[in-house]
Amino acid sequence: MENLPISDPLILTAPLETSTSTATNNPTVPGPKIETNEYITIASTKRATLASLIPPEWRVPDPLPSADEIPNVTKYALKYLTSREADITEKYTAEDLVVQIAQGVYSAVEVLRAFGRRAVVAGQLTNCLSEVLLSQAFKRATELDNHLATTGTTVGPLHGLPVSVKDQFRVEGAQTSIGFVGLLGKKETKESESEAVRILKEAGAVVYVKTNVPSGMMAIETNNNIIGYTSNAYNRDLSSGGSSGVFLFPTQGEASLIASRGSLIGLGTDIGASIRLPAGVSGLYGLKPSVGRLPYQGLANTMDGQTVIPSVIGPISHSPSDLSFMMKILLNSKPWERDPNVIPLPWRSDVDEEVRASGKDRKRKFGVMQWDGMVMPHPPIQRVLQETVEKLRGEGFEVIDWNPPAHSEAFNILFKVFTADSGQEIHGLFSLASEPPVPEVALSYSNSASAALSALGPPMTITAYWELQKQTLSYRERYAEYWNSTGGVDAVIMPVAPSVSVRKGEGKYFGYTGVANVLDAASVVIPAGVSDKGKDGRKERDMDGVSDMDKTIWESYDPEVFDGMPVGLQIMGRRLEEEKVLAIAKELEPLLR
Repeated sequence: MENLPISDPLILTAPLETSTSTATNNPTVPGPKIETNEYITIASTKRATLASLIPPEWRVPDPLPSADEIPNVTKYALKYLTSREADITEKYTAEDLVVQIAQGVYSAVEVLRAFGRRAVVAGQLTNCLSEVLLSQAFKRATELDNHLATTGTTVGPLHGLPVSVKDQFRVEGAQTSIGFVGLLGKKETKESESEAVRILKEAGAVVYVKTNVPSGMMAIETNNNIIGYTSNAYNRDLSSGGSSGVFLFPTQGEASLIASRGSLIGLGTDIGASIRLPAGVSGLYGLKPSVGRLPYQGLANTMDGQTVIPSVIGPISHSPSDLSFMMKILLNSKPWERDPNVIPLPWRSDVDEEVRASGKDRKRKFGVMQWDGMVMPHPPIQRVLQETVEKLRGEGFEVIDWNPPAHSEAFNILFKVFTADSGQEIHGLFSLASEPPVPEVALSYSNSASAALSALGPPMTITAYWELQKQTLSYRERYAEYWNSTGGVDAVIMPVAPSVSVRKGEGKYFGYTGVANVLDAASVVIPAGVSDKGKDGRKERDMDGVSDMDKTIWESYDPEVFDGMPVGLQIMGRRLEEEKVLAIAKELEPLLR
């Protein structure tokens, strides 16, 4: 079967004028079967519709610059912006920009114009966008400007701020394909809109783009048969990170968009890495909260109803203060009153203040995991982690080696979760349009449902599912016991991944982030350095007795290829310690920068 070409540039996305969807998390709404190869025509029509909506002055002239010519496109869009638009997108945090809009320094319309143009340029160069809703966004921005001019007050704490969201989030007037051709053609309604999006809008935010995901959010890198492959904005020959899957290096469009400053802050989801890995490989901050801290109601999802390791939503941004800012706004809306799965736990500013105060007294204690015993981090990550340890000790903080229950056990738990149905739902969604799985999905789930059954075995029985839940609880208990035995560290610092990125098609491992999902721990990623071919080079290592995966990933390191890429580190706390890990991230930001 012919594969859909993925070289076409992604552009502005407009929803096709077709039927509406129902308010459900389940994306598999039955519909008419699409004939074989018709998926190519449908996807091509979608891209053509999107391309037709780009204002001429926002187009990157053909031919698009190649990755060899301009690998790093984080600043490329500046050539199309006025100096005032450049200031809007470059000078402020999200929290500061909201103040500027409220004070009348900038209008909501001009802020949207600046970020909209920058987002569109990023989309053309990295394929990071799945939907762009400029028409309704400008209408909303105009309403916000009129409200401020008429009343002298803002609509809410996000008044006029453009906010991006991952494709999973249902937005009125947009489509939610989650990377499947068979789910195109359904426009969301106000009733089907995700709860988190409703909160954003009520707070005054302008939701103007949705970002690309791998088919079903379960793949090594972000690719699908609609939009194509999403590249890293720092090096378009490399991956941007994505949504979680089996043996993967997650990639998603949200990180490439924000890294290009086509957005200051956005919302993603995470079940194994999908917020933190993209943030880590893109020089950004990303928070994975614990389950139930933020509302998941109304999101499209695969494995819907799986409760051993649920997916969570969280923010990605350029600063840890913006992550706290967004968390506070989402929680101040009392989401537990509409989503019964949200824990009634408001934002605890006192925890933030207490943590910051104790840090000033240098009473902080960190556990540091150099490697997880499964896959050795590449030289740039080893160096940056060691430099971080030296900086922490230089500031008077206590640092101990972290040797908890084997992280391989957590990795195996996640593997069982992700393959519990033997990939049958994923293949069912592909079958809606008779489309073939993209290679990144096929790596985990094979090329067909029958092949997946052969490779992964039959779906998990209810007895096995219960046993998996018990195994997860046991692991959490043993991990907590170890944590307590150390005298209680404030947080654990470890790599985000074994590599600063991967070449396209070479993603393999997400164990460093997946452990926090199994533990249901709050975890934040923070930029900590940059790979440097002069400092890192190619280190020799005794490969006797190492696993095939460890050997393959180690040998994939090339100091020339990965030179200059961001190096992120992960700060993991305990369950529901979002305020604490963000306070620590804010404390360490100037030290690690």
